[in-house]
Amino acid sequence: MNPFPALKKDWHVTLYFWKLVHSMSKSYIPLMVGSSLCSAIFPFINIILPKYLIDELMGAGREMNIILWIGILVAGNAVLGLLQSYLNKQIELSNVLVMDSLELHVGNHIMNLDYESLENSKVLDLKEQALTPIRQQDVIRKMLDSMKILLQTMLSLLGLTALISTLNIGIIVLIIGMIVLNTFIFKKSQQAQFNFHKLLAPLNRKFGYYSKLAVDFSMAKDVRLFGMAPYLLNKVDAYHNESVRGFGGLYEKVGRYKGLTSVNLQLQMVIIYAYMVVKVVTGKIQMGGFVMYISAANSFSAQVSLAMNAYVEFRQMCKYIEVFREFESLRPTMKSGEERLEKLINIEIEFCNVSFKYTGNESYSIKNVSMTIKNGEKLAIVGQNGAGKTTFIKLLCRLYEPDQGEILLNGRSIQDYRYDEYMKILGVVFQDYKLFSFSIKDNLCAKNSEISDKEMEEVLNQVGLEAKTKYLERGLDTQVFKIFDERGTDFSGGESQKIAIARALLKKSPILILDEPTAALDPYAEFEMYNNFNLLAANKTVIYISHRLSACKFCDKIALFNNGELREYGPHDQLLKDQQEYSTMWKAQAQYYQ
Repeated sequence: MNPFPALKKDWHVTLYFWKLVHSMSKSYIPLMVGSSLCSAIFPFINIILPKYLIDELMGAGREMNIILWIGILVAGNAVLGLLQSYLNKQIELSNVLVMDSLELHVGNHIMNLDYESLENSKVLDLKEQALTPIRQQDVIRKMLDSMKILLQTMLSLLGLTALISTLNIGIIVLIIGMIVLNTFIFKKSQQAQFNFHKLLAPLNRKFGYYSKLAVDFSMAKDVRLFGMAPYLLNKVDAYHNESVRGFGGLYEKVGRYKGLTSVNLQLQMVIIYAYMVVKVVTGKIQMGGFVMYISAANSFSAQVSLAMNAYVEFRQMCKYIEVFREFESLRPTMKSGEERLEKLINIEIEFCNVSFKYTGNESYSIKNVSMTIKNGEKLAIVGQNGAGKTTFIKLLCRLYEPDQGEILLNGRSIQDYRYDEYMKILGVVFQDYKLFSFSIKDNLCAKNSEISDKEMEEVLNQVGLEAKTKYLERGLDTQVFKIFDERGTDFSGGESQKIAIARALLKKSPILILDEPTAALDPYAEFEMYNNFNLLAANKTVIYISHRLSACKFCDKIALFNNGELREYGPHDQLLKDQQEYSTMWKAQAQYYQ
């Protein structure tokens, strides 16, 4: 097997890695070079100086010379020890900075990926394979350490090779031969670990999901009411047992490799000591020389072994970093044009023969949909679950791109506009909206510091939360949930939906979208909420999505979806006269809205 392509690949990974590290800590590389130089020089003080001290003690025994050598030895160790300790502490601080910055880097990368990527199982598995070694196996720190050790050992070995060669170059050949053998064994051990952890990644994702469910308080009611605890715990236990069996086999294999390495090292030291004893007995070297060469041989062996192991670990870490690099190379494919939106006054949305199907699905979720939503128009999108209503909105919100057709904003493709600008025109409340464990204020407008507390309070009152919020001791600064603050507050399902609706209103977007946000409300409360919301959004384009029809009487147009197709479209009264599917649905629910 030709090693050069693999080495070339590792070289590219190394360059990528150092650029990444340098972007997070500018001081790391200079600190590493300085620390490596100190580590390389350190052994020579304790190898060479004791020779002269011992020869002086066993020879002339001059007091001043003895004091001089002891002073140099102590001073050298003290100065280099303090310097190395300082540099190592600075490197540790840089390591913390790199790891924290990496988490931020990863979070930023994930948040900038296409939404579609985050629902792709292949991307999720790649993410797990990339991040699990970094978070659980300390890959970044090991990569940094292995590169530091390689630099330090190369500097040390240059000096030790020159020193030992003055006695017998064969010692170096023997040591390197043994180390190469041990390196081959170590490489086998590392490869076994890499293969195991690669197979473990999907298992970890499943184990993590079920173990999270077991402790997630938001699932507590369902777990208890449906008796799911044994099922969940059995799942966790099954994945745990499978993981333990895998680790047991791995550790047994790694243990055998370590045993062979230990035997080889002991054999090497027996041969070297025997050779040195012969040299002393035959008068070829003095006792000081014996101590120096033995120390040099031991240090050379340790440094070569350290270098080989660091090299193998470095190559191994390159494999993990390559997977991380592959994950980081994922880029958003969603197009973003350069057209800005500040000057737009009237907004008209048009779907032109739009079709879309989710990755891996054979059937289309949206098929040949054409529709125009005029400025200030109120549109209700209705249909049974799975009819394509939410997919329609996800396409409008650019969470996905159409497979066929296009969506126009004032006659131009929405892909022609800057993505961030386009997002500003949409205020959305999805069915699966989320509140964060932040303050109420941050949940309402974390990005917009221009919105005053008074304005937030007015909107909360308008959506019907006055009774809830006016008695909160810390007002808008009250934490949502009690995860980080026991003085926080928990909102009911209906109250949480009102918070989400207030958040959409405070965004002040010209288009408001409510995707079944009233699922937790009874029909009467839903009708009242839509009535109030319709008044609050009087001058805006509003799109209501629901399989219940309470919003339809307030809307200019109704769009009924079925099996991904737009089956009926028109005003409420006209669709009732047509006596088709919409009319049937309305009559079945009308008793709640009279």
